[in-house]
Order: sequence, then C-alpha cells, then structure tokens
Amino acid sequence: FLSSIHLQPQFAGEAIKTLCFTGTVRLETAARLLCLCRSLKNLALWISPPNADGQSDQLLDSMQVPLLTSLSLNISLVFRHCASPVISLSEVPMFCTITHLEILNGWILWGSTVGLEHLHTLTHLSLCLNTRRTKLSLVTLLLSRLPLQVLVFRTTEDLDVVQAFLQDAGLSDPRIMLTHDSHVNWDNLGV
Repeated sequence: FLSSIHLQPQFAGEAIKTLCFTGTVRLETAARLLCLCRSLKNLALWISPPNADGQSDQLLDSMQVPLLTSLSLNISLVFRHCASPVISLSEVPMFCTITHLEILNGWILWGSTVGLEHLHTLTHLSLCLNTRRTKLSLVTLLLSRLPLQVLVFRTTEDLDVVQAFLQDAGLSDPRIMLTHDSHVNWDNLGV
C-alpha cells in the first residue's frame, strides 16, 4: 500500500479521506502517510506510544492536516510528545479543528480532563467510563463547557449500573449515550 501511494502522491493528497493505523504500524510509516494525505478527514491512531524519544514528535508534527475533523487515538501518543507533565490538549495544534474525538485510554476523567473543556470545536466526544474511578465533576464540566451534541461513554460494566450511577449524580443528560463497543463509529450512531 505504501509503495503504491508514493507512486501516486497526488492521489494520496486528494483522494484519501480516512485512515486507520493499528498497533502493527510503525510510527515512521504512519507519519510518512500522513504527510501525503493532506485531504484526510477521519483518522484513527490505535498505535501504542514508542519507547524511542522523537518518534511521537515526528507523527504529531505530520498530523497538521487542515481538513481533519474526526480523530480516534491512544492519547499516550500526545503525552509522550510533550515535555511538560501537565498538558492541555488545547495546546496541541492538531486538536483545534477536531469536531469528533474518541480517546481510547480508560484513565481520562479519573483525575483530569486533559484540557478537553477548552476544545470548543468538539461536538462529538467518546470516552471510557468506570463507575469506581470516573470523577463525575469532570463529566459535568465537559457537558457545561463544550458544545457537545453527543457524549458517548464506552464501558465494560453493566449499562443499567452505569445509567443508575449517572442518574444518582443528576446526570440525566439526553446527549449521553452508553455502549459496550470498544470503538465508536459516528456514522452508525445516527447523529
């Protein structure tokens, strides 16, 4: 695939709108493809962060795709990239145009929103929810500060238990959806 794309860079730059990189794809390969695919709208980065310093830098620098609006990722790629131990995603330029964001890591909302509340272009957000670890004050913060149309919580727990957990906290917001799916396909949600 990569060699055929390099032979037709104009095709890659104009025709490829969606890409999904899994854990088997090397970061350098993903970065090279992203540099070619300038009309990309949907990107899934299901890659584990590398052990070698600088590899995440190369990938994130190549993600400055002007039309990118939908992103699904292992957020550890971003945190390995930044020197500061505290980060707001609003400080990472690639998040400025994202309307649909899915973060695969389960620890988001355990103690921080990682600056999600400052991403004012977000209309669709998918996060993991754990009734023993998720801080509901952070969920409330996101619902109050973002122009969300949909907030999907992926969980491994019984959906009735999660629903009761949210209702007990006064979070009966019609924008909240619950699922056991490990990844969200926004098109299949009908929103």
